Amino acid sequence: MSPRRSAVVLILLALVAAGCGHQSSERPAVARYVKQVNTIEAALAAPLASVTSAGNAFSRQQRSGGYVLSQRPAGKSILVLGPSPEQTLQKALTGIRALRARLAAVGAPPAAGHLLLELIDGEAAMTRELAELVAYLPAYAAALGPLGPATRQLETVLSRRTAYGAAAVSAVFATKAAALRRFQATTHALVVQLHRLRPPPVSRPGYVAEVTALRGMGASAGRLAAMLASGGSANVGPVLAQFDRAAGNGDTLAVQRAEIAATRAYDSRVSALDALSQKVTVERLQLSNTLK
Repeated sequence: MSPRRSAVVLILLALVAAGCGHQSSERPAVARYVKQVNTIEAALAAPLASVTSAGNAFSRQQRSGGYVLSQRPAGKSILVLGPSPEQTLQKALTGIRALRARLAAVGAPPAAGHLLLELIDGEAAMTRELAELVAYLPAYAAALGPLGPATRQLETVLSRRTAYGAAAVSAVFATKAAALRRFQATTHALVVQLHRLRPPPVSRPGYVAEVTALRGMGASAGRLAAMLASGGSANVGPVLAQFDRAAGNGDTLAVQRAEIAATRAYDSRVSALDALSQKVTVERLQLSNTLK
């Protein structure tokens, strides 16, 4: 999340500038509003700063492949380095929501408008989505961890081609069929694990593609296992082609376009907050005019 100047400060500047040097029946109300919002603005700075800090920390973790330890498993002694980015973001979100409730309870002068509340709502929504992303990506990677070893094991078994005699050929087929069934079981377990996750919108296209690929590979592996177990190998070509297509499902042009669209939508939500901050500047001028 890119840092930007708090719109609260702009609101305060607008109110102070409008209230100085002018007589208005709203000035007492404006003064009270400024005092209350100033207190909320000071308290809001900390959770918003922690959102930026947590986002940066998570980015560094993703680049380095490391994680910040935040809890000590029962019976084990480990070094606790600090709260995880997810914990930091959840705490910040709780703080932002509490301050939003305080701000909503403040009796704002009619001329003050509601842009500040809209901006805080937007900040809360982006913080929630970032928290979901921070929780999702490591869990997604962990869930798919067994796929690489399972694929390599299957490739090793399927690459065995030398056998002499009917009994030896049958034994090879049986070994390959067993390996395919194990792979099918692995893909099923991975799909079950992935269904426990809740991908944020920006990650959903890749998530759906991966689940679809796992289901396709598992189904193809099951069909191949049945064919080999029955001793037939002449017609495995089409099933192997289905397996390959399923394995490449996540790399199709349609999936890439969906991922690009999801990323652009995320960027648009961030840009919308920046645009909202600009609207606050316009509101400042309008407020100045109404209090003249």
